[in-house]
Amino acid sequence: MKKHLLLFAWIFLPAATTAVAHENPADTAHNDAGWLWEISGNGLAQKSYLFGTCHGDAHDFTLQEVLSIKGLEKTLDNVKLVMFEGGLNPEKNGNYDDNIKELRRWFTNPGPKWLMPEGTYYKQLFDSVEHFNELNKFLTDEMKDAVYWKKNPTYWLSRIMFRQVFSRKWGKAVDALLKEEVQQRGIEVEYVESVESPGGSLFSLFTDTTGLDTISLTLKEQAEALYRYIHAISSNDPQKNRINELSTVYLQNDTCRMSAWLKEIGQIPGMEENDPLKKKIGYDRNVAWIPLIEEKIAARPTMIAVGCRHLLGSQSLIAMLRRKGYTVEPIK
Repeated sequence: MKKHLLLFAWIFLPAATTAVAHENPADTAHNDAGWLWEISGNGLAQKSYLFGTCHGDAHDFTLQEVLSIKGLEKTLDNVKLVMFEGGLNPEKNGNYDDNIKELRRWFTNPGPKWLMPEGTYYKQLFDSVEHFNELNKFLTDEMKDAVYWKKNPTYWLSRIMFRQVFSRKWGKAVDALLKEEVQQRGIEVEYVESVESPGGSLFSLFTDTTGLDTISLTLKEQAEALYRYIHAISSNDPQKNRINELSTVYLQNDTCRMSAWLKEIGQIPGMEENDPLKKKIGYDRNVAWIPLIEEKIAARPTMIAVGCRHLLGSQSLIAMLRRKGYTVEPIK
């Protein structure tokens, strides 16, 4: 289930800004920095590691492909604990079927938080008739909700994201393969997040991921964001299908190339604090993970294996650990 986190890290809304891969420009040299990073210093008795995984696209990753990433197999020989994301892991989040039932209730009866103010309709929120007509057609025909206008843009952003995730064909994710290998080696497995963490349950991930209800966006601005998302996934623009290149780019083991590719498809390389639609998925979770990461790496050699985009940008785990005083360098 962890692979279902992927979509929210790759929302196809136009990006207004871009970010470098890491704070240190030298880190972004081509073929110089990959997905495995060594953590030392700041009083650590033994080295620990960060590893950027890939939650997956339609590609079926193989163990051979994963272990071909430079330094990874040797690292597994040296660590005593591997920490995965775990936000959608049933071991940490209770009964999966109960979460699904809760989501289905939300589909039909989302509650006051997700409803439009009385007397407000989508047509009033658009200056462009064409934009309104495209949104109206999509929500009526594709989402099959004749009274979609009762629910606000924040609801529909989360609902459509949910639909996109569960309609995708998924291959075997790096996370799943790595976890199987780690367990076969007898290495202990834990998770950096629990059900209480941001994005920590299946229900909360889909129903509170956009963050639009927590920032000062007007309904009109929310409606325009919803239109842009609908337009991106329903248009014939070939850019929207480039997500299927993810696994190919990932296997190049090059953070610079990944950052460049993200920019090519209109995405911010890191999930930055100043991008509200990604703040909950990236920045907030990174901040929440840091204290636990520090606790674990102080106790024993640990590898933190989380989605590779958590290693990109000025608010990456790499940057945050460096600001804490650790030395974090790519394994070359």
